[in-house]
Amino acid sequence: MDYDFFDYKYNIFGYSGQDFESVIRILYLIISIFLCPVLAEITRKKGVKTAERIFRFLSVYLIIEEIFKISWESYWDITTGQGFNAGGILPLDTCSIFLYVLPIAAFGKGKAKRCALSWMSTIGVLGGICYLIFPMVLKWYPLFTFGAWHSLMYHFVMVYAGFTVISTNMLEVKRTDYLLGFIPHMLMALIVIPLDYHFGWDYMLLRNASGVPFVENIASILSAMNLNYLTTVIMLGFYLVIAMLFNFININIQKKLNDHDYVHHKHELKYTN
Repeated sequence: MDYDFFDYKYNIFGYSGQDFESVIRILYLIISIFLCPVLAEITRKKGVKTAERIFRFLSVYLIIEEIFKISWESYWDITTGQGFNAGGILPLDTCSIFLYVLPIAAFGKGKAKRCALSWMSTIGVLGGICYLIFPMVLKWYPLFTFGAWHSLMYHFVMVYAGFTVISTNMLEVKRTDYLLGFIPHMLMALIVIPLDYHFGWDYMLLRNASGVPFVENIASILSAMNLNYLTTVIMLGFYLVIAMLFNFININIQKKLNDHDYVHHKHELKYTN
């Protein structure tokens, strides 16, 4: 199988998802599981200011790469006769929210920044982890291609950023923060829902819950009964529960990290004195 880094999926002859079914997928997961917390811990030791500088760089880099990726993929879709893939290429998926909240987390202040940080450390972490486990892009692209690199790197950064938000105390988590994190989610949903229903798309999985275990089957039944709106309600409820769960986990993780730092600091003072 012969291909170049920037080859498009329709031009990679002989590839039918072999990397998704191979040990490569497992290696990607293992490496990511190891590196995400390690990098977050390194960032924690450097402090919040360092984390913010990293977020600023990543927010600019990811936007530039996303624009390039959409342009690159659209060029090939159009020139190969597929047409513009409006139902799949626009940055309107759940994970796309990261693209919009990261600059707010990096450059913003006040409640807006708190909303962004809360989303990143709850729903954003779940979205990233799900993709680490099921990197669907490998069904279309071999590992060493731009198509695969962009998607794998993007979701890795989502998990790293979420971990870093908690480990650095960039967000001192409160019990009701999941509600703040749900605000950017609902703002995106208000844009996506009319588009999904008008064009028959499934951005944010709010119309057909494509690929969501169990819910997809329920959505299919509801669709046959013209009750798609119930799928939307179910999925929004699911996202809210996830935000609540991760917020609770984050409170406990942050407490343990802070307790560890306090004990470590006391020992340092003891030996210094």
